Amino acid sequence: MSRIRNAALAVAAAVLATSAASATSLVALIEELSGNPAGLEVMDYVETGQVIRLGARETLVLSYLNSCTRETITGAAVTVGTDQSEVVSGKVKRTKVRCDRGNASLTGELATQIAGHAFRGVPSVDKTPAAAQNNQLTVVYGLSPMVEVRSPGVLIIERLDEAGDAHALYIGQDQLVRGYYDFARWGRSLVAGGTYRVVAVSHEIVFKVHPEAKVGRVPIVSRLVRRRNLIAVDEESTRSRDNNSSSHRPSPTPQTR
Repeated sequence: MSRIRNAALAVAAAVLATSAASATSLVALIEELSGNPAGLEVMDYVETGQVIRLGARETLVLSYLNSCTRETITGAAVTVGTDQSEVVSGKVKRTKVRCDRGNASLTGELATQIAGHAFRGVPSVDKTPAAAQNNQLTVVYGLSPMVEVRSPGVLIIERLDEAGDAHALYIGQDQLVRGYYDFARWGRSLVAGGTYRVVAVSHEIVFKVHPEAKVGRVPIVSRLVRRRNLIAVDEESTRSRDNNSSSHRPSPTPQTR
């Protein structure tokens, strides 16, 4: 009988451990750091239950993805929660910011600008974005989004709700922050109310800029475009796009917008 009871207790403990592990999730993003908190970097995601210890002169800006709560915490022991942190022996300032809670739909065509030189004739990616079909798009509240690119290379930015508005940039490794490209840092902005597709290497992301989106470096969580709405592009389409790009070299005289 005792063996059965012990076995039942062991099974129950395993179930509880599994449930606790599954309940742990990445819920917040580190937007800014001052000082040198151990093991932390800007654009790190943190999980529920994670403990962060800050020195007296160390400050952390943490944004929660679901509650849109932005915390500035100084000199504290921080336990990451679901919607906000538990802060002990330090200072915390909380604000509510706008972040993605919306959906949208899209359509469009492509004309491309490469490396600051405008030209026409580069075809659009043939795929219809799955996110468009499902009406599930990230909405950003800043005109200069923070886009997950993952690796250096050519980045195509296409407006899908208005024909003829597309660009291509070469993104170097030194322009990425933990795999993200910050439009604000490099002085680039999009149009309020526009719906965009970003194509990077073999993937694309679609998102919408809110009609009331603000200019400049608004909180990252308000302008974050993650791989949630990432769609794989098949190799044939990618190869076709690359071949067309190489056969349409930019003219020596750049045209600016």
